[in-house]
Amino acid sequence: MFDAITEGIRKWLVGRFASAIKHTTRAEDRVLAVQWLSESRAIVASDLRPVEKFKELNTLISSRTAIVAIAKSVSEAVSNYRKSDLPLSMKIALPATLAAIPLVGGHAAGIAAFGGALGVPVLLLIFLGTAGITSIIEAVITNPEVRPHVAEIIEVIIQDERLRRTSARMKAAMKEQPMDPTRFAVPVEELALRKHLLGMDPFQFERHTMSFFEAAGLEAWATRKSNDFGADGFAVHPDGLMVIQCKRHSADNKVGRPTVQQFKGVIEEQGAFRGYIVTTAAFTEEATESARLSDRIELVDMDALVRWHTEAPTF
Repeated sequence: MFDAITEGIRKWLVGRFASAIKHTTRAEDRVLAVQWLSESRAIVASDLRPVEKFKELNTLISSRTAIVAIAKSVSEAVSNYRKSDLPLSMKIALPATLAAIPLVGGHAAGIAAFGGALGVPVLLLIFLGTAGITSIIEAVITNPEVRPHVAEIIEVIIQDERLRRTSARMKAAMKEQPMDPTRFAVPVEELALRKHLLGMDPFQFERHTMSFFEAAGLEAWATRKSNDFGADGFAVHPDGLMVIQCKRHSADNKVGRPTVQQFKGVIEEQGAFRGYIVTTAAFTEEATESARLSDRIELVDMDALVRWHTEAPTF
């Protein structure tokens, strides 16, 4: 019961941070907020002593006017928790839960020890931990109303612990000429849809394909610049990096085994969670057999892609 209440409080706090950032009017300030959270996450994950973490986190907040405003907003929301939509059991537990956080010399400090509008958000960041801070970042960058520029999002993503095995070259490729996913208007009737997909501009096809990953709640983008990895798009799954290759081929130009073999090597070497090859054609039997030998490769032919338009895929 106590664990459920604590988790409920964490989710509520994540929402308060995300809401404060959402109501920041300037896009550049929202970008700063995402960068601040990323830097804060690194401090929380560090080997610094708790009191040193507090000092570092406080310095991050107080050095930026936009972040001070966000911190004050969070502080006010927490101070007025009795008037919030928290369940009664969580309202009762919140003060004691936060007051029990060990900070100085292994002893609990509590909210009162920090004072002011900045101390509370610092305490909350320590309480939320790296997972909670990641949840705030994801809540912000997957919200189209407040989403910062895609390039700024990628700068934060490549520092994520889930991409620790990703090479510097792959991370560089992830940042090269990124494009937001876009679900383009397409015909509803199947034959017309197939014809439309075959006739799409290659870059449009990549952005259209990546829109399915974004719609599933993943951080996703396409890349305009070709790279050594054959990657046309990327998505970040809770379990790691997803790399997507798009093949806008004519119906009779099947994707062969060499393409699958090469892509399998990329996925393995980069420690990616999964790789997708999406085509407007089909795959040869040899290519399909090669993909079956790996649990990290998914092949999406024209038939499957058409189904994506009527049945939202899950990843």
